[in-house]
Amino acid sequence: MAAQGSRKPTRTLLLVPFLAGFLGLVGLVGLVGPGHAVPSAARTGAGDPAGPAVVGTTNGPVRGTVTDRGRSFLGVPFAAPPVGRLRWRPPAPPAPWAEVRTEGCARRPRALLGDAGTTNEDCLHLHVFTPPAGGTGKPVLVWFHGGSFISGSAASYDAAELARAGDMVVVTANYRLGPFGYLAHAALTAESPAAGSGNYGLLDQGAALRWAGDNAAAFGGDRARVTVAGQSAGGLSVCAHLVSPPSRGLFARAVVQSAPCALRIRDAPAAESAGRTFAAGAGCPGAAASVPACLRGKSVTDILAAPDAGSPTAWSPVSGTPVLPTAPADAIAAGDHAAVPVLIGDTLDEGTITSAVLESEGTELNAVSYPVLLAALFGVDAVRVAARYPAPAYGGDHRLAFAAVFRDAVFACPTRTTARWFAAATPGRTYAYEFADRTAPNLYTLNPDFPLGAYHGAEVPYLFTYRRGGAELDPAQRRLSRAMTSYWSRFAATGDPGGGAPPPWPATAATSYLPLSLAPDAIAPRRDFALAHQCDFWDGLPRPAARPVP
Repeated sequence: MAAQGSRKPTRTLLLVPFLAGFLGLVGLVGLVGPGHAVPSAARTGAGDPAGPAVVGTTNGPVRGTVTDRGRSFLGVPFAAPPVGRLRWRPPAPPAPWAEVRTEGCARRPRALLGDAGTTNEDCLHLHVFTPPAGGTGKPVLVWFHGGSFISGSAASYDAAELARAGDMVVVTANYRLGPFGYLAHAALTAESPAAGSGNYGLLDQGAALRWAGDNAAAFGGDRARVTVAGQSAGGLSVCAHLVSPPSRGLFARAVVQSAPCALRIRDAPAAESAGRTFAAGAGCPGAAASVPACLRGKSVTDILAAPDAGSPTAWSPVSGTPVLPTAPADAIAAGDHAAVPVLIGDTLDEGTITSAVLESEGTELNAVSYPVLLAALFGVDAVRVAARYPAPAYGGDHRLAFAAVFRDAVFACPTRTTARWFAAATPGRTYAYEFADRTAPNLYTLNPDFPLGAYHGAEVPYLFTYRRGGAELDPAQRRLSRAMTSYWSRFAATGDPGGGAPPPWPATAATSYLPLSLAPDAIAPRRDFALAHQCDFWDGLPRPAARPVP
């Protein structure tokens, strides 16, 4: 790794196309069907001690559900429906309403996480959860879901318990996905030169952050203590907001879960070239000014049926644009980002789902395919990688060996470097963790015959009510959940997740990396992180030559 003082991005971090695809391929998505509210008990009424059921927002009144868990306001519009002439334009303010309103975005189905998909474009809604005790001046956490920028829904994340136990306001927000959220095209850029094209989903998130600040007080929150948070693709979105000029001042802290900001996203020329190809596949060829009108004339079904509409490698934010002038990796490495406290981390076994997906798609990982896969990723350095990660060290299971490679090369060591970049720019304000419960409930539809361990996304049900197939946390896991809720809410309130409570959670430094290991009844700083994940090896390795899977 280059010396921290040089602020130079490390080559190891740039598993670019494959990582972008993977974060979309396995990024957590909503399991609640599109358009459904998060379930909660049905007691409403302004006389309840939890507070009023009707709250006036900047656009109009909304009615919530009041229970002993707190208040929930579901399906609140924060922007106008991005349909018709507003398709592929920056989000517009919603039309004001006088009547009391009561309650995800168009996407293809994804079997991996049981996402049924939807053709709904009128999706720029958010859900607000408040604690039951009422009061004012509470911290506000705004959450963006994962799903590789092609799937997911805010409705999947019931934050009632997080809001209650953390004594904070929690907002979960939808944003446009796939081609609706991230299509770049020269003709679209010409229509909106101040924003460019390709970042509509990111702009939606910015509008949600702005709404959360503007309406924080109405729900008992403090607009000066807004935290932006996300996991997987949602975490990569947080990386982008940290360096995006339009997002400056919209939040006071940031949480990045399983999303190394060192990942390189698409640049404008590449994104616009891919956009021309996509538009042609949707029946709107060429680069003429008529292409946007042609695309807006297509039905949602037609757009979703176009080639690459559901590809996990095709869509992400776009740099070299007014919204993202510089790629997050470069800006953060240079210290050019919002100077706010950052909580960042990953899971102990990030790569196991990758091996499970490869196997489910017909790639058998064995003594023959393993070196081929490594060669596709690391070129001439594949032999060195194989020597560091021999299958016998993993019980002879090449799937687990590759999972360890992917975990360390793509997540663990890049997360470490990203955290050290933040720490160099804002000393004493960066905190790192590693989620390490290897018995976490499985949120995926895949059930491989090897252990998933603390897989990508495993920490989510410890913060939100997000369960699949009846999976529940056992008593030790519930204790870990309570501890994590305390850490995340304390960070949102003060910028310091530990707050001096045992065990100590020291800030990480530019010259060292000391994450807090989060395991049931075993929370402690992990001092052997770099050694266990072989980060000195990965920090000196050239970038891989190609991605091994589509």
